[in-house]
Amino acid sequence: MLTTRNTSSLVIDSLRDQAGKDNAAVAGLYCDFLLQKEQTITNVMGAILKQLVGRGGIPNYLREAFQKGQQEFGGRGPQLVDLMGMLQTEIASLPQVFICLDALDECLQKYLPELLESLGDIVRECPRTKVFLTPHREAPRLGRCSKIFLQGGRYTHQP
Repeated sequence: MLTTRNTSSLVIDSLRDQAGKDNAAVAGLYCDFLLQKEQTITNVMGAILKQLVGRGGIPNYLREAFQKGQQEFGGRGPQLVDLMGMLQTEIASLPQVFICLDALDECLQKYLPELLESLGDIVRECPRTKVFLTPHREAPRLGRCSKIFLQGGRYTHQP
């Protein structure tokens, strides 16, 4: 029986196989109910960036941004606005990018609107980026997700 989990795995595997031939990049992330509090929007975007950068050497602008953050009070990591800029810079340097988020319904509900908005921003700013979203199980509350990308990357949260 084909489930969303199987479908997601097949799509990600297929994209990764094709990416090697086309010099495209694939970043995949599984949202986990048990890790909801750790899977903040900043951590999710950071994980995507890490996968995209992991294809080669770390660019100097990234190294400098992380070193600067470590030198600030408390050694904080980059803020979301910084990560989004880094992501857009990295994605712009690539011919094609696929971002796959599996089990999106496992994401903490309070993070979902901003996560979707951030993904929409990436698609708007980097049109060669495609995003693939799947729920862990049937999730009616995610029914509007496809509209994010069908409407120019804009997402309007309607609780």
